[in-house]
Amino acid sequence: MNPKKLLVAANGAMVFTLLCFLTAAYLAWIRGDAFPLRFVAIMHMMQIVFAGLFKLSYVLRLIAQKELGLALH
Repeated sequence: MNPKKLLVAANGAMVFTLLCFLTAAYLAWIRGDAFPLRFVAIMHMMQIVFAGLFKLSYVLRLIAQKELGLALH
């Protein structure tokens, strides 16, 4: 894959997974009383999944930056 496209895709994936994580956290912690316990438990599990996907996206971002010769942060 082209490193420039990988960088754009990784940045987009980071934004998407962050928004999904925040949505799951909101539904699990703030609005948890309005939903059945099974749904709340699934939202808690999804927080773990989205956090892991966010970290994977960050690693892909670092790979793309390295391939492009950009500074790694």
